[in-house]
Amino acid sequence: MSVIQVKPPLADIQIDDMRESDLPAVMEIERQSFSSPWDESSFRDGLEQDRQHVYFLVARHRQTPIAFINFWVVEDEAHIANFAVSPAYRNRGVGKYLFAWSLAYIRKLGGVQVFLEVRVSNIPAQNLYRRFGFQIVALRKKYYPDNGEDAYVFWLSDLAAIDLHLDEMGSE
Repeated sequence: MSVIQVKPPLADIQIDDMRESDLPAVMEIERQSFSSPWDESSFRDGLEQDRQHVYFLVARHRQTPIAFINFWVVEDEAHIANFAVSPAYRNRGVGKYLFAWSLAYIRKLGGVQVFLEVRVSNIPAQNLYRRFGFQIVALRKKYYPDNGEDAYVFWLSDLAAIDLHLDEMGSE
């Protein structure tokens, strides 16, 4: 079993459900992070669903959204669809913390297998996923419509194989 210890990167960080009032900040992070960003209606639609299988979470620092993640959990399978950190908070452990927190939440929801797609050029994200035991299992040719870039499919076959330890206290 792989042991992963994750500490909050900032003292005043909290993770909870995305709210409609978060959308201006989330949309700004989305636009700053992706060359082909989701439109606001995609987020609104997800927030308005009964949320039985769809989850939108945000990491907040001093009540301001600084990162978000969206995933679906159906039966024992989870798909991480969208994940981004504000450029001002990158390389500070925010993404690692939100990702670990999300995996723990997916496990609570009954998720065992987790997969996601990532641009072949996004090496920092690939390195993060590998830290958690994800492996490349497929290549989706010309997956991204903005430039035709390929995507790797990363997969974690058994979420229970990771022993996640999320500390509660962080420091700035």
